[in-house]
Parts: sequence; structure tokens; C-alpha cells
Amino acid sequence: MNSSKNESKYISTIVMSVLVMMFVICYSMVSKANQSISEMESAKKDNQEQMSSYQEQASGLQETKSELESVVSQLNTELAEISEKISGIEQQISEKTAQLDNTKKDLDIAAEDEEKQYADMKLRIKYMYELSEYSYIDILFAEGTFSERLNKAEYLIELTKYDRKMLEKYKQIKLEREQKEEEYEEEQQELLELKEELSIQRQILNQKISDTNEQILMYAENIEAAEKAALEYEKKVLANQQAIDDENRRIEESRIIEAESIERERRERESRERASYEESIRNSQSQENETTSPADDGSGNHQGEDGSGSEQPGYVMQTNDLEMLAALIECEAGNQTYYGMLCVGAVVVNRINSISFPNTLFEVIYQPYQFTPVTVSNRFALVLARGANATCYQAAREVLEQGNIVGPWLFFRLNDGSRQGEVIGDHVFY
Repeated sequence: MNSSKNESKYISTIVMSVLVMMFVICYSMVSKANQSISEMESAKKDNQEQMSSYQEQASGLQETKSELESVVSQLNTELAEISEKISGIEQQISEKTAQLDNTKKDLDIAAEDEEKQYADMKLRIKYMYELSEYSYIDILFAEGTFSERLNKAEYLIELTKYDRKMLEKYKQIKLEREQKEEEYEEEQQELLELKEELSIQRQILNQKISDTNEQILMYAENIEAAEKAALEYEKKVLANQQAIDDENRRIEESRIIEAESIERERRERESRERASYEESIRNSQSQENETTSPADDGSGNHQGEDGSGSEQPGYVMQTNDLEMLAALIECEAGNQTYYGMLCVGAVVVNRINSISFPNTLFEVIYQPYQFTPVTVSNRFALVLARGANATCYQAAREVLEQGNIVGPWLFFRLNDGSRQGEVIGDHVFY
């Protein structure tokens, strides 16, 4: 009996030593992992700052570009107004030219008449000059009645007055013609000068628009470069976050595996101690009752205690559990064999029944850092919204309703050779 107790004590000491060593190793691994996460968080922060810097730069450039586009719009409006003014001036110049041409034609016709009258007047003046004053005496004493002679004298006087009047009219018409020609030419010159001034303004505006458009193009290129740089840093931030999530997932897996190992060691130790105690009881009873058969061999008093702990009650399905498990199976193993689908379902139910995980399917699926389609890509939500395919529904029913748990695993991932476990299809289960 003492030997059994010593053996049990020795085994307990060994188990405790192993547990302590495992705790120390686990603590060391967690410390290193935390340091690694801290470094990744620092890198993520640096990349986020760079991304924000480029985003602010792009935003500032976009604001300036918008202001320049507003300036170009205003310049185009002014250019349109100037072009409209130039068109109006050209129309006025055309009208003035036509008026001047018509005036010149009218004046030329009047001038021809005036020239004829002037020529006639010169002949009459010459004739009268040659006759001199004696011509009037001759007229007075010429043949005919006095009344006729008087009428001739008055005619000569009226003719002279008429010639003088026509001479003055000729001078006035000639002066008016010269004045109108001068006025039209001045107006036309002013219009030409105004047109030239507006044309210069139009050239200046066109140059401003061209220069501003070049600036806008430059800003657009700079914006594109800044946005591209911001996108690159955004990808780095996402990669940093993915690495952090992967590391957290790895730490959580290690913690859970360690906890499960410790719990398993604890149950095994308790089982061994219980078996040792029962053995010592049987030996004692055997020594005391060597000639008497025991009524009870001790095997019927501890049913259900097989060394692995008491069995946990079966999971009771809740609303939408079937739909959620089917959607997760499609996301994680939709391209795998039917057995591979059952394996994914087994992992979920094993987690529900484990003390290291939540005890509902909903909480297990939405636990942080666990299932990538749920926490990263959001594909799970899309499949859940439309409903999983029939094969995945069948696998989910077999797992939940029929209780077909094909393996003891708590984790799985794509098999890249970095993790030991049971390889099934494209995944490794452990």
C-alpha cells in the first residue's frame, strides 16, 4: 500500500514538473509573441501615418485643382463675353463701312451735279465779267419795251444771286461731305482700335486658360501619384493587420492547445490517482478477506469515469445554427470533398463542447481571429444572406442533427507545410 502511495506521489510530482515546464515555455512563447505583435503594431502605425499623410496631400491637391478649375471656368466665361463683344464690334465695323460706302455714293452723285452747276456758274460769271457793267446799260437801252429791258436786268440780277447761292450750297455740301467722311473714318478707327484691344485681351485670356490647364494637369498627375502612394501604404496597413491577426490567432491557438493539454494532463493524473486508490482499496480488501469473495469488485460504482473526464451534454441547436454552419462550411470547404466539409463542421462543434471556447455556435463562429471569411473578407455574410448550397446544408445537418463528429480537432488551416496535423484535402486539422 505504501508502495502504491509512493508511486502515486512520484507520478504526481512528475506531472506537476511537466506542467510547470509547459507553463514556463508557454509564458516565454507568449512574451515573444507579444513583443512581435508590438513591433507589428508599430510598423502598422508608421504605415498608417504615411497613408494619412499622402491622403491629406491628395486632398489638398484636389482642393487646389478644384479652385483652378473654377478659375478656368471664370476665364472661359470672360473669354466668351470678349468674343461676343468682338463679334458685335465686327458687325458695327461692317455696318459703318456700308454706311460710309453709301454716303460716299450719295455724295459722289451730289458732287457730280454740283460740279456741273459749278461749271455752268463759272461760265456765266465769265460771261458776265466779260460784259462788265456796260452790259446793264446796253440791256436798258436795247431794243424792246422798257418792261422787257427791265425784266432782262432783273433776270441777270436773280441769276447772279442764284449763282452765289449755289456756290454757297456747293461749299456747304462739300464741307458736310468732308465732315461725314472724317466722322465715319474716326468711328471706324475707334472700332478697329477697340477690336484690337479686345483681341489682345482674348489672347491674354487664352494664354491664362492654357497655363491654368497645364497647372490642373500637373495637379491631376500629383493627385494620382499621391493616391497611388496612399493606396500602397493602405495595402501595407492591411498586410500589417493581417499579420497581427494571424499572430493573435496563433497565440490564441497555442493558448487553447496548452490549456487543453493541461486539462488533459489533469484528468489523466486524477484518473491515475483514482485508479491507484481503487487498487490499494482492492488490495487491502483482498488481504483482509482472503477466503471471502467480494460482493462488489468496484467496477460498477464509477461508471462514466473513463479517465477522460465526464462527458459533456450534447449541444442543443439554436435558431439559425444550421444556416450559419452550412454557410461557414461553404466558405471554408465548399471546394473540398464531402468528408472535408464534415471535418470543418466537427471543428465547430468540438469548440462548442470545449471549455476553451464559447458554448454557442454563433459565438464560436464570430469569435475574433478565428474564421477568415467571417472576420476578414465578409464572404460569410454574403453566403449566409443568399443561403448555402444543398451539399453544405446536408453536411451541416449530419453534424448538428445526427451528431456525426468525424474527428477531435479544434483547429484547421490551409496546408502549407508549416503545421503538423491530419491532412485532409487542402487543409490540415489539428
